[in-house]
Amino acid sequence: MVWKRLFGKQPEPEREEPVVAPDASGIVRRVPRAADPAMQQRLDALRRRHDMATYDLERAVSAREPENPWRERIALLERSLATIEDDLHALDALPILPGVPLPETPITGIEVDLEEPVSVSFAIGPERFLWEEEIDWDQRGGPVVKGQLQQRAGNVAALIPTSVPPDRREALSRHLEQSLNVFAIDLRDRALDGEPLPEAPTLADLARPCEACGGWRDWRGHCDECAARAYRRQTLNQEAARIAREQEAEEADRYKWSERLPVARKRLADIEADIAALEGR
Repeated sequence: MVWKRLFGKQPEPEREEPVVAPDASGIVRRVPRAADPAMQQRLDALRRRHDMATYDLERAVSAREPENPWRERIALLERSLATIEDDLHALDALPILPGVPLPETPITGIEVDLEEPVSVSFAIGPERFLWEEEIDWDQRGGPVVKGQLQQRAGNVAALIPTSVPPDRREALSRHLEQSLNVFAIDLRDRALDGEPLPEAPTLADLARPCEACGGWRDWRGHCDECAARAYRRQTLNQEAARIAREQEAEEADRYKWSERLPVARKRLADIEADIAALEGR
């Protein structure tokens, strides 16, 4: 042959270089190619499955260890539950404040005008209050009554006696502002429904002391403070139930992975055997 005559020997066939790939730790290592080049794609797929099977096995082993990620998350959730329990106990332990009643000052001069815009007015002592339905205008310039009453006159602060303790005045003022609005809406609705107006209402009717919390009840008997506490309690109980479900889910997931340990070991061993066969080991 020409090559042999010129150089005395034939070139050796080129060897396939090992494939370069990172292992599970991220370190790049050389891995051998398939003994049969036609099986290289199959070998690559097996190595990817090997990575996943290794992860599954590590997770299954971890699930049976005393200290594991599931236990850590469950412990965190347990601390959250303890905090919620503390909040519930603190809510139940809130003191009942002493009642602060208002004088039986008559509400007089009640007038409800159903002509648009509807208006409601009345007097409490020397203070005159007025509500009117809000009016908007459509694109053609016509009036559109929206039905929401807006206070136009009246000073709530003027209704609070000087005998009310300073630390309760602001809360009472907020309550009265809301209760007066409820009263005005009730007067309008009674007039619209053809019902009689209330007989001899008084300022005290707008802020009766609540025996459950020491706050005040509005014209309809609703106590905002009790409602706020009830909502807070409901929210805490709902959060506790959610956390308890999450704990159960974590434990169920841990148990599932723990039970998969024998299967995970066999699966990894089978994959490793298939890889070894394709590599020609």
